[in-house]
Amino acid sequence: MKKSSENGKNSILKLLKDKKAFTVISALFLTALFVAFGISTVNQRADISRLEQQKAEISAKYDEQTKENKELQAVLDSENKDDYIEKKAREKGYVKSDEVVFYDISASE
Repeated sequence: MKKSSENGKNSILKLLKDKKAFTVISALFLTALFVAFGISTVNQRADISRLEQQKAEISAKYDEQTKENKELQAVLDSENKDDYIEKKAREKGYVKSDEVVFYDISASE
């Protein structure tokens, strides 16, 4: 058993000593290394592109929310916030307790 492992080591050493075999092994190793780096680069580019798209979407949502917050703060700071509250309530279908509500059913025919 010892002899076969020594023979295996000797054959590997022979291959490494042989310049032609060493050159082929080195070329194959470098080729595999470049392919691995290429695949890694392509994957990273795809990730960067996806993350940049997410960043743009989140940035747009942030800008929209900031604009809405400024509008709401302006309403809170103004004197007619009761008018704003009434307007929003009417948009949702609410009416005052003493109001008479009329429904136009002629348009549905």
